[in-house]
Amino acid sequence: RRLSISQAAAVMGVSGSSLSNPLRSRTVERWEPLEREPLEPAKPATEAQEAGAPRSASADLSEGEYRAHLAGAKECEIVLSVYDEAIVIPQVCRSAGYPKSLMYLFMRSFILLFVNFMLQGFLLYMLDQAELVMDKFAGEMYLCDMGANVQDCPGGANYNGPGGTNYVNAGRIHSYGNWVTRSFVPASLRTLFPDRADEIADKLDPGEYGIESYWVRFVCVFIFTCSAMSDFKSTLDLAFIVVHVPTAAQPWMEFRVPDWDSKERVKLRTGKRELDLVRFRMAGMPLKWKILDFCLIIIPKMLIWWKTLSHGTLFLMETQAIDDVVINTTALSFVLDIDELVFETFSHRATSYILSRFEPLRLKHRYESEYLTPEECLEELRKDRERSLFHPRMFFGRMELSFVFTLLFMGRYYMAYCMRNEHGGWVSKPVGLPKEVVFPVLSFFFPALFPPETEEPYWTMPH
Repeated sequence: RRLSISQAAAVMGVSGSSLSNPLRSRTVERWEPLEREPLEPAKPATEAQEAGAPRSASADLSEGEYRAHLAGAKECEIVLSVYDEAIVIPQVCRSAGYPKSLMYLFMRSFILLFVNFMLQGFLLYMLDQAELVMDKFAGEMYLCDMGANVQDCPGGANYNGPGGTNYVNAGRIHSYGNWVTRSFVPASLRTLFPDRADEIADKLDPGEYGIESYWVRFVCVFIFTCSAMSDFKSTLDLAFIVVHVPTAAQPWMEFRVPDWDSKERVKLRTGKRELDLVRFRMAGMPLKWKILDFCLIIIPKMLIWWKTLSHGTLFLMETQAIDDVVINTTALSFVLDIDELVFETFSHRATSYILSRFEPLRLKHRYESEYLTPEECLEELRKDRERSLFHPRMFFGRMELSFVFTLLFMGRYYMAYCMRNEHGGWVSKPVGLPKEVVFPVLSFFFPALFPPETEEPYWTMPH
């Protein structure tokens, strides 16, 4: 039998005294699952259903489940992160009538959300500060594909480096710091001994600045994009939950006791506590909460994901050495994990308990076998046999999407910072000193509308 929401909230006791184990790593102690209620026998299909008409939402599915059924989704889960916390805890608090103990968790969830936004945004902003301001004051040009085809030298599309000389072989490729130092020494000697300039140029070879391996850089950008796809999927899951749950003030928690015996005997026989009888599940939410969740949680989360991929791709494309680009690929993935780190470190153990006990939103799929007659199953098999091997359904997965995003963000890098030379290779655009030491905030959020201002170029690609 089901009891009132107020009883469930009273059982929760979010002061934490009834929760014996705090959060360990990313999980909390799970108790034995509640006995499942016996399933009702399947209802015979109506004539309309036998004729192939779509099943109505009032037959076996709730409004939200039926809409998700039409969308073809299966299951959306709550994960332990500040984003999921900021969506779930306010609805649990609303369901209980806004008690003060849950109001504390409510406010804490949005404080942690703001802290997470500040940390992720600050790190991404500083990446722009490093690449677009500090490196330019150091005289560094954009790497692009300079030195990428050194095996084709002395010919090829990128046979000349930023110093204006031919790469000749891989032995003349250096990092920017080494190349600047090696160029400074002969330049100083030519200033001191101008009459021996030819001899100095013949004896001292500074080399050139260029990339060590184009394909290692490409693979690392692809791996970094793949590591971000789970965060992309979790964002879509949150949006899917908010859109497809009914637009109604339904309870997200309830107190449930199996009806096969009294509560005291159930607890005695199963060893359960009062808290184990509280059930947490996703249900409907008012329209105002859906709008707030989109504006304050889902849209900012997607923007951070986009910024992380954009700035991370820029950072990796500007990494010259093979070992450095591999290490930086691992380091950049940390930015998208900050939300889980903040949750694990600062979240209340009652919040961790609630999220870990939350039932996934189980959604019925239109092609699941239990919803099809044997004749319909055979028809689906026949269609699948006749379907082309190159059908879009066969190629629209995470791997393909990762490859598309890799090409998209690499293409944005080339369009923004590189240009074609007369041989078809990609070289750096002319570089000038930034007019401001601090990267403009508007340029960070809206780079297309407010590009950072620079002075006259101090370096252009030699011909």
